[in-house]
Amino acid sequence: MVSLGSIKDYIQGLSRKEILRILLVYAIGFLLLIAFLLYRHFIAIADIEQKTKVLNKARRDIQTILTEYDHIKSKKNEVDDMLTKDKNFYLVKYYQDTVKATSITTETSSALITQPGPTGYTEESLQINFTQITMKQLCEFLQTLQTTRRIFVKNLDILKGNVDKKINVNMSIATLKPIIEKQPV
Repeated sequence: MVSLGSIKDYIQGLSRKEILRILLVYAIGFLLLIAFLLYRHFIAIADIEQKTKVLNKARRDIQTILTEYDHIKSKKNEVDDMLTKDKNFYLVKYYQDTVKATSITTETSSALITQPGPTGYTEESLQINFTQITMKQLCEFLQTLQTTRRIFVKNLDILKGNVDKKINVNMSIATLKPIIEKQPV
């Protein structure tokens, strides 16, 4: 075992130059150790900051998705309420009544097309062709459609007509119907 006395004797036996060298080696070693620890510290902080940025971006993305989901869910509930209030809504009948109300006489429509819509709904659409009508008649027709939230315009093509100040219109209007699942008897 090394005693304190032997260490004291060893140090007293060193010259001033040797003591300075030993102190310098210890100081450099200590500074290198401090520099290494500071380097590791700053690397760890930079890594944590990078991970924090990634997590914050993911959090913002998730918050945006959740907000959009809540908005869509509330709109779906509104649509469900609207559909349950008026179960006997018929697109063709509504279209015919609207055409009569807007005094459009040069119209043709295709048969009602039913296709899958968003989850839980079917979409009923009707292709309409107006020939030689005025822009005023078209605007009145579209305003009337707009008053009923149940109807939406899928597409609208307006072409110049053969007669001055007349247009030809090809459009498609649609509505959603809930899918009614048959209950087993």
